[in-house]
Amino acid sequence: MRTWKSLLGGSLLLWALGCGHGAAGLRVECARGDEGACGSEDVEEGTRSKGGTVSARIWALIAQGEFAQAEVLIAESAAAGLLSQTQAARMLERITLLNTRLGQVPATLQRVADFPSQLRDFTLFQIKQLLERRDFTLATQSQLKLAEKLIEQQERLMEKVK
Repeated sequence: MRTWKSLLGGSLLLWALGCGHGAAGLRVECARGDEGACGSEDVEEGTRSKGGTVSARIWALIAQGEFAQAEVLIAESAAAGLLSQTQAARMLERITLLNTRLGQVPATLQRVADFPSQLRDFTLFQIKQLLERRDFTLATQSQLKLAEKLIEQQERLMEKVK
């Protein structure tokens, strides 16, 4: 009787935990702005990309704002061949964009109406965090969204100005 209960208990435990065999088509999602889930937008369902676990870890670090750690992991993974050069470049571009301060946008864009000058020293990552937490103590929601747009879309906006 004990053996039967042990087997039943063990199988229930394994069932509850899951063994992961059925998870091949699932993707790990992370906060990567509007671009998709962990760099998998250009990979078809059911296929594995080069460095899948490493890239998921890097995107998670980026989403948490751990940019220095992410850069080190990108460099090591690219050198070891776990990440393609295009993946590494895309990740580094995202880190650069998230580290961009509002005060670094071109002066022409800083002259827009309702420019939130109090956010000049804030990075895109910090502005996104304020929006996510709905913290409007430094600026209104529209000012935070304007700041986000000015940083993320500065090339497109500069073309409109010309």
